[in-house]
Amino acid sequence: MRAIRKSWIGVALAIIFGVSLFFFKGSSRYSNLFNSDNIVASISGTPISTTKFIRVLEGQINQFSQILGKELSGDEIRNFQVHQLALQNLINNAVFENEFEKIDFIIDDTTIAQNTKKRFPYLYKDNKLNEDSLNEFLRQQRLKIEDLVNIISYETRANVFDNLLFDKDYPDYLNQKINRLNSQTRTVNLITVPLDNIFDINFNKNNISKNDPDLLKFIDENSNKYMTDEIRDISYILIKKNNYSELFIPSNTEINEYYENNKTNFVIPERRSFKQFNFKTKEEVDNFNLNTLNLTVSEILEYSSQENINYNEFIDLNKNQVLEELANVIFAQEKNTISEIIKTDLAYHLVILDEIKESKAQNINEVSNSIRKILTEVELNNYFNDLKLKIEQQILQGYNLKQIADENSLEVIEKYNVSFSNENNDDLLLSVFNSAFTLNKNFVSDLTDYNSDVSYLINVDMVYPPEMSDLDLIYDEALKDFIKYKNLEYAKNLYEKNKQDKNLSKISSEFKVNSEVIEIKIDENDYSIALTKKIFETNIDDIIFVSDDKNIYFASTEKINVPEKSELSSKISLNPDLKSAFGNEIIKTKKISFNDELINGLLSQYK
Repeated sequence: MRAIRKSWIGVALAIIFGVSLFFFKGSSRYSNLFNSDNIVASISGTPISTTKFIRVLEGQINQFSQILGKELSGDEIRNFQVHQLALQNLINNAVFENEFEKIDFIIDDTTIAQNTKKRFPYLYKDNKLNEDSLNEFLRQQRLKIEDLVNIISYETRANVFDNLLFDKDYPDYLNQKINRLNSQTRTVNLITVPLDNIFDINFNKNNISKNDPDLLKFIDENSNKYMTDEIRDISYILIKKNNYSELFIPSNTEINEYYENNKTNFVIPERRSFKQFNFKTKEEVDNFNLNTLNLTVSEILEYSSQENINYNEFIDLNKNQVLEELANVIFAQEKNTISEIIKTDLAYHLVILDEIKESKAQNINEVSNSIRKILTEVELNNYFNDLKLKIEQQILQGYNLKQIADENSLEVIEKYNVSFSNENNDDLLLSVFNSAFTLNKNFVSDLTDYNSDVSYLINVDMVYPPEMSDLDLIYDEALKDFIKYKNLEYAKNLYEKNKQDKNLSKISSEFKVNSEVIEIKIDENDYSIALTKKIFETNIDDIIFVSDDKNIYFASTEKINVPEKSELSSKISLNPDLKSAFGNEIIKTKKISFNDELINGLLSQYK
């Protein structure tokens, strides 16, 4: 049975355990496909959602792109098994999450609240959860509030679990050896050749035509790059809370009754305006007090200006808006007077009281609009929540989109030829379209909350798979790619011929460029990650070849420089190794299922 309103889990849970901690084995425990529109995998009942998979996949793609110095094609994503790495990381998480549930490892709500504030401090204002910031965050991350709670709950449990079982470091003598190796540098002979400067004398691009067999073979072997976008026809329903607000406007009688029963809520408290001097030490405040003794307020302000003593000015604050130690003095003070010295945990203070505005009871005319809004909002929220619950039940009962619309006086909106890369300035439509590409055909989606006021549900009516683009449309792009491919092939062949000789001079003379001697660190940022990684993986004098979008590189290590003593003093944790070993054992007890059809559909979006 489908679950009511499946959660969209945020990227905060994406890769807690790191890459390749443990592998899933045992084919007898795996099944291929199960009926779900937004679940790519399940670990003994713990789901991995489409959104989570896409986010982690895109994170892995970005990491590979950074390492290789170029964007990955759809074929490269599959060949490098990037999607398998993403799934593996998510399964690592889900295995532990499922185990926590199995052993009833729970934490109390207070701890979750504390960790939420620590994890997302920008969601709070004046020590209280800011509803607008929270709703905006949830909308951007496509999360519901329960998802955010689940994220913090899992992270907190995982941290406690790790600290209790896996918080161990390597011994000091091994730490020192590892840190010495990590501190090494390498003296390298490097040749850099811009791709535009590579010319194979045996290859003449001017002789290439649209019917060139090598070009056509190249296009065929790289067909994913030259495919049209997948197109979908979709139907969807928007449920907007504000469309029902007119139904719940209260009468004047109801407004008056609410006012009479809640008069204390409409009293504007006493407010005061004041200037506040702040001093770090008792000596400073005593000196100021002594030098301004018997001065009028205007004279005190003049003195502070001459001595460059600053103060803060506050306008119309009520007692609850002021620190308690200050409020007790300020709200007992006479107008145009300076206070006694006030000590708080922050500083020493003196306050000049400028103005007092007495508390005031607002009359019905002043507050009728706000009461109308309050009463409308309460009834509207209740109605909207009941309507969404009713629609969710109808989805579970197998209603199609038209039946749901007819039963609830809603409109079915149809959109044709929608693509995943559809550029749209309307964030709501963009959310609907993106969601549509995570669904199977002829399957009514779960109700998705766009924000607190708008929800939607979708049906994919037709899917038009990608097709090979017409040669005339892709010829210029394909020819450019083919020439680049041939030039790279020429450079690789030259490398293969000369790498055994371990002599860069032949390569240097071939491309008519000079080599340079560099000293490179293992965490070098001035060169591509792929180049640095390859240099530190090879032996002295071995020649390596690396390419990115702009250049090709030939390099040979002349010397490895390992320091006598490492300046690194950080401990190296055994946590990943211990957790990997533990995970390898508990994963044997889990049943893992994959939605291969949905995974392949998601991968087809990458060209």
